[in-house]
Amino acid sequence: MRSLTLPQSAGVFFALLAIYFPVALYLNYSYVPKLDLPKVAALIGPFRKLDNTAYQALMPALDGFGDFESFPTRSTAKLFEDGRPLGPAHSPQKVVDGSYSHHRGTGIIFSASDNSDPNTNGRTYFVTWQ
Repeated sequence: MRSLTLPQSAGVFFALLAIYFPVALYLNYSYVPKLDLPKVAALIGPFRKLDNTAYQALMPALDGFGDFESFPTRSTAKLFEDGRPLGPAHSPQKVVDGSYSHHRGTGIIFSASDNSDPNTNGRTYFVTWQ
C-alpha cells in the first residue's frame, strides 16, 4: 500500500477541516440539550395502612431506584403533601409526622404531616425524582 505524499496529506487534512468546521458550527448552534427536569408522579389512593400512622403507596415503576439494604440512601424520591415537601426521607419503617421512605419492592411508606389518614384527609400527594 502506497502512502500519501506531503502535499496529498495536506490536501486531505484541509478537506477534512473544510467539512468539519461547518458541521461543528451547525451542531453547536442547532443542538438543544435535554433539560434534566425532575420527574413527577401523583400518589393515588387508596393507600394501604401499615400501622397507626404509616401508609403504603405502591409504585412499581419507581422500584429501580429505591433504597436497598446495602445502599439505604439511594432513592432520590421527594414526597410532597399539598405542594409542601414532607420529610425526612429514608426514614425507618416506623414513620411519623410526615417522614417517608422509598424501598425496592415496598413502594413509598409515608405518613401525613399531622399523622392523619391520607385516604380521608383531602390532601394531594405527589413524588418527584431525578
